[in-house]
Amino acid sequence: MVRLEEIIKRYSLVPLEKEGGYFSFLSAFGNDAGCIFYLITKNSFSSLHALENDEIWFFLEGGNAEQVIYENGERSVRVLGKDSRFSLVRKNCFQATRLLDGDYALFSTVMSPRYKDSDYITPSSLFLLSHPEAEELL
Repeated sequence: MVRLEEIIKRYSLVPLEKEGGYFSFLSAFGNDAGCIFYLITKNSFSSLHALENDEIWFFLEGGNAEQVIYENGERSVRVLGKDSRFSLVRKNCFQATRLLDGDYALFSTVMSPRYKDSDYITPSSLFLLSHPEAEELL
């Protein structure tokens, strides 16, 4: 837990209200791209959502995490960790990421253009009826 508290303080991470987890804005660059630090813990994960732009995830440290992605109606699962450090989530694909082991997982994510609150899409009731297993990811 000491390392978790150290990471939160070092990177000035704050709770991410809609999604869960903790984040801090790292930098803007290029043609309005943006980069954040993003942290999940045993008690806080990235709940199911979609974004209006592609998002690239980079695993930095911690335990392994499971990223569940719904693309074109199909569910897939990726493990992000020391052996698989990169994931590209296409725009408008629902995604959720939760810890598999350890106390935390720290990532950096990049979007271009950078994230705006209006980019965040929650799953509709129709989506949840079509994918009842997704309820546990909310």
